This record gives sequence, structure tokens and C-alpha cells, in this order.
Amino acid sequence: MTAAKLSVELILMVCIGLFAYRSHIISGNFDKQLTAFIMKLALPCMIVKSMMGAFSWDQLKNCGTLVVLALILWAITFALGQGAYRLMGRSASGRIMRFSMMYTNFTFVGIPVMEALYGDQGVFYFVVFLVPYRMIYYSSAEAMLSPPGLARKERTLADKLKGWFSPPVVAVFVGLFLYLTQLQLPSPVAGVIDSLGSCASPLGMVLCGISLGKYEFRKLLKFKYLCLPLVRNLFIPALFLVLALLFHLKKDLAEVVVMFAALPVASLLAAFTIQYDPAPESQFEAAAAVLLSTFCAAFTIPLWANVVALAFP
Repeated sequence: MTAAKLSVELILMVCIGLFAYRSHIISGNFDKQLTAFIMKLALPCMIVKSMMGAFSWDQLKNCGTLVVLALILWAITFALGQGAYRLMGRSASGRIMRFSMMYTNFTFVGIPVMEALYGDQGVFYFVVFLVPYRMIYYSSAEAMLSPPGLARKERTLADKLKGWFSPPVVAVFVGLFLYLTQLQLPSPVAGVIDSLGSCASPLGMVLCGISLGKYEFRKLLKFKYLCLPLVRNLFIPALFLVLALLFHLKKDLAEVVVMFAALPVASLLAAFTIQYDPAPESQFEAAAAVLLSTFCAAFTIPLWANVVALAFP
């Protein structure tokens, strides 16, 4: 029931953002400003809030396991993505498929999903699992999406540090410090963190709708665009579920791993492709991947939530 309710809520919140954009309630750079607000304020507050519970050695050991799992699973999807890239002739479609197999929309869809399904503990484990992904994600996008032979901008150490230690990553370390020391913040400060953190989930889903509102839906109904959601929304979660079963993961850890894999394509894929690949067809294909995968996820996320519940009673 929770998963079905979540599916309806996901669709409605995305539709609100879509309606707001298409009806010109918002305009200009509102989506960029909202992204900055969520990433730099609301989301860090949500992360800190999720880590302000009572200390537990079991939870701490689970966090270490999740970091190791994240690195292993990243390596597996990278190998699969490289295989897909070569099978597709090292084309733009291959680059988009490779990136999509590796990275999901773990911020604007993932954290709301984990909060709705598994509460603060689910968010806690999820944001710890994401630390290695976040640190690789921002620094690898240009290399993965740029056409071969295209000159790349030399990244300075400051640029790399900015990507590695973004506000959500810093918030994880702040949250872990509070968790380990059991330091209690003053009541007004804790209240503000709680209130701002509560905004992150709904605003993130509305932002997805705003982003999707920029694309023409009727141009997306081509076979090559429809293939990617089958891989991202069905094949990768099935693979992660099998691995979770083979390694006998605890239920809490399996939920994080499989639901991470069940998320749609990373929303920044379209923006990264615009930035790194000048070909209009590549840019449109990246937008199509984000759009179709996100809409499919409204139905496949509840499916995988129920499958995990059955596989790990």
C-alpha cells in the first residue's frame, strides 16, 4: 500500500512541476535557482536531520558495509556500461547508455523515495551509500559524455574539490559527527533543520516536473529512446537484487542497494550532455532518457519496493 501511495504521490508532484512550467507560473532561471536552494540548503538539512538519532554500533557497521558495496556496485555497472558503449559502436547513444547504467537520480527522486518507504533510517543509510557515488559522479561526467577527440577543459584541483565536497557530501560528514558524538543542537536550530529538511523531498519532485516540462513528448516515441528505460528501470535493479540475494545482505542494506538501482536516469544527464557534447541529436537523446526513465519509474519503483519486501521478509 505504501508503494502504491508513493507512486501516486510521485506522479502528482512531477505533474505539479510540469504544470507550473507549461502554464508559465514560473519562468526564467527558476529551476536553476530552485536546484541551488535544494542542493545547498534543503537537502543538507534533510541529511543532517536523518542522522540525528541515537547511536548504534550495528548502524555504524552497516554504514561501513554500504560504502564498500557502493564501490563494488559502481565497478560492476562501469564494466557493464563500458560493454554497452563498445557494443553500440562507441557512439553518442553508447555514451548516454553507459552513463545511464551507472548513475541514477539519487538526489531528487532517491531521497524522497527512501524517506517515504523507509523513514529516517532509510535516508541515513542511503546518504552514506551515496558518498562514493557523489565523489565520482561529478568528476567523471565530462570524460564519459564528451565525444572522442573533443578538447576537454583542464580541471583544476579547486574544481575537483568542489565536486568531491559538495554541500550534500559535507552534510553527511557533519551528520556523522553529530551521530557519533551524540551532540545535541539547540532546539531552535534543530527545528529549523527539521523544517528545511522536510522541504527537500516535495521540492525535488516538483523540480523533476519542471525539468521534464521543457521537452516535447511526442518526439520521444522511438524505439532507441524506449530501450534505455528497459535497461535502467528493469535490468539493473534485477541484477542488484540477484547480487543482494547471492551475498545474503541484511534487509536494510538490500533495500538501499536495490532501490538505488530502481531509480530513474540521473536528471543531470541532459545538462551534462548539453555542456560536453555539441551534437543536437545527442542532447535530445539525453533529454529523452531522463524523461522516459522518470515517468517509467513512477510505476517501476513501487514494483521493486514490493519485490524487495517479498525477497527480504
